[in-house]
Amino acid sequence: MNRALRILMTGLLVLLAACTKKSSIPAIQGRDASIYDDEIITYLRANNLSAEKDPSGLYYKVLEYGDSTNYARATSVPSLIYNTQLLSGEVIGSSFDATDFDGRQLMNHIPGWQIGLQKITKGGRIKLYIPPHLAFGPVGIDNLIPPNAVLLCELELVDLK
Repeated sequence: MNRALRILMTGLLVLLAACTKKSSIPAIQGRDASIYDDEIITYLRANNLSAEKDPSGLYYKVLEYGDSTNYARATSVPSLIYNTQLLSGEVIGSSFDATDFDGRQLMNHIPGWQIGLQKITKGGRIKLYIPPHLAFGPVGIDNLIPPNAVLLCELELVDLK
């Protein structure tokens, strides 16, 4: 009987642990991702800008919706004109003409772009304020993008294949 009670209690503990609600915002290198909300909101206020917040944590401002018929899907190959910078204003990447990143499908871009580009259609433009968990997270990119960097991206969706 004592063994059966221990098995039952262990099962209940496992069930309770599985049902415990966890934060939908992941921790990033020991920091709660909500801290980046504060950074983005502070940036927006300091620059007298407005943006909407997606449930993922992405902040965005649709500048032009586009043709309203050609929506990006995960398997689409977007052709973009883009500008990416850090909160400091340092430009870390941009294109002067449309690029499809050697035929890369949308699902192979950072999550912030995947979410943001699906909010506009062909010909549309959007400004994204991307928290680290939707960009390059605690890893960053070599000496170009620091770990846990918030990215500011302006994207124009030129075409979809």
